Amino acid sequence: TGKTSGVVFTYEPRTQFFLFGDSITQYGSKANGFVSLLGDAYTATYRSADMVNRGFAGYNTRWALLILPQLIAQLGDRPPALATIFLGANDACVEGARQHIPLEEYDENLCKIVAMMREAWKSVQIVLIAPPPIDAEKWDAKRGGPGMGERTLDHVQQYSKRCTEVAARLGCPCIDTYNKFLEDSSWKGLLDDGLHFSEGGNTRLHALLTKVIEEQCPELTPAAIPAHLPLNADIDQAEYRKILLPTAHDKQ
Repeated sequence: TGKTSGVVFTYEPRTQFFLFGDSITQYGSKANGFVSLLGDAYTATYRSADMVNRGFAGYNTRWALLILPQLIAQLGDRPPALATIFLGANDACVEGARQHIPLEEYDENLCKIVAMMREAWKSVQIVLIAPPPIDAEKWDAKRGGPGMGERTLDHVQQYSKRCTEVAARLGCPCIDTYNKFLEDSSWKGLLDDGLHFSEGGNTRLHALLTKVIEEQCPELTPAAIPAHLPLNADIDQAEYRKILLPTAHDKQ
């Protein structure tokens, strides 16, 4: 604990959160995206954790499962403290579409992804995020006309429900964005183009994820994780080398 600031800090590598998903996660690192909002608190404000965004636009669970081993390997010996899995918006394309994945395979793939993460990262907290509702009319218009978006609200609902069921079966917290968004009478405003999130949608997801962390794993809230390295106020000019580069004995 810093003598002046009173803030608990650590010399260990900075905590990481691993955000795995499709375009909604990838775009979450844009300004005011839900990943950026997490970064505002964890990285910019508290300096306690970094966000590792591994969102891949257009990917379904079949493709995500295939690439996950290399992503895990790339993190090496620095396992994340928390991982989100936000997949299904592409799996839920109508049958015959290039990205479509049958519902039962979607279930199996989610289970395999969770199992792979748990095997590689023994203490990771995994949060599943169910696919959100689709404004099919708006998405169709963006894609070129009626039916061109290859998604319907009823079809997406099946995948969202299945994701919540998988989470319950595996003992993972789950954010049901489908029903949480539909609770808002103006829910279509939470979607930018009918599929991806508007600023309001990103804000809503960030609030839901923050609530899950606070309730399910409070040790991973921004202020609960030790800050990375001493704060400025705790660096004494006469002993700055000792404070910033302590020996192994000093760390204990």
